[in-house]
Amino acid sequence: MNGDYSLRVRGVRKSFQGNEVVKGADIEIRKGEFFALLGPSGCGKTTLLRMVAGLEVPDQGTVMIGGRDMTHVPAHERPVNMVFQQYALFPHLDVFENAAFGLRVRRTPGPEIKSRVEEALASVRLAGFERRMPAKLSGGQQQRVALARALVNRPELLLLDEPMAALDEKLREDMREELKSLQHRLGVSFLYVTHDQEEALELADRVAVMQSGRIVQIGTPQEVYEAPADAFVADFVGVTNLLAGRVSGTEELLVDAGESRRIWLEVEGVGRLESAADRSWASGAQVAVSLRPERIHVSSSPADGLANRIQGIVERRVFLGSDIHYHVRLAQGALLRAHDTFSPLDPPHDAGAPVWVGWRCEDARVLPG
Repeated sequence: MNGDYSLRVRGVRKSFQGNEVVKGADIEIRKGEFFALLGPSGCGKTTLLRMVAGLEVPDQGTVMIGGRDMTHVPAHERPVNMVFQQYALFPHLDVFENAAFGLRVRRTPGPEIKSRVEEALASVRLAGFERRMPAKLSGGQQQRVALARALVNRPELLLLDEPMAALDEKLREDMREELKSLQHRLGVSFLYVTHDQEEALELADRVAVMQSGRIVQIGTPQEVYEAPADAFVADFVGVTNLLAGRVSGTEELLVDAGESRRIWLEVEGVGRLESAADRSWASGAQVAVSLRPERIHVSSSPADGLANRIQGIVERRVFLGSDIHYHVRLAQGALLRAHDTFSPLDPPHDAGAPVWVGWRCEDARVLPG
């Protein structure tokens, strides 16, 4: 039912000077959901966000907010607020007045302004900062003022356009935790636009991946990471080894839980591999194989229980504290990235060392070529 959703976008398209930048987008955001729109720069995600905000009008399609058709409703009449990359605080107004700005424009009575601003500032942990000027605030504090200014209007949906892009890495990590905690406490629906895969996976309840104006996959962070819809999603979301291959054989297996598929692949620079598959593939079909680095086991001898075991040479080893990243050159030419956990009881492999790499059938994802 519409009442269960803060946002429903159906078949939305938008062109600029003959260039279609959003190509039939469909998304739904449930009430209280943290929803991330993820994609590279120029894929159309900010344009889609602006159409939800009312700053752009779709050429086709509908935008439903809180169960009402808002496709042609002006931005200032929509139950949404937006937080931009640049927080756009008024430098001559203190924190209280920055947060109160929208309420004063709407001629909200003074006592209500006071109570709502104090409530909003407390929700972003800025109680006691009411008379501080923006120039005296840190980047993270300025971002929280911008959030309070948006939340004070009690929107149905909060729109965030890469709000952490201007922060340094350590502050971004801190603000992610604060933002997720804030959204959970308030129960407001968030539509969060980002090109940062880690940010989307950490924060969102569900993620929509966008490429060249199209939504190519929607799912939970785990679904998008573990079961990418195509090679673009596999390569863009996280780190993967993406290899070209051809199906050389298939087998249907009956197991206790039902039917399972095994396929054999001839993979460029690797050789013959065995893999699980979640769909049927014709023999000879061109495919892409996605293999996450953390699923690859690196050892000095072939590990038992792994369907795929191949010899190689360590070309590079990167020590990252708790993790070790290897670049392993296989005998047939492919370079695989593998991530291992450091243990003092298991000495890492040096550059130039001969090793075996291995993985289970279930660890490789077979995708359309």
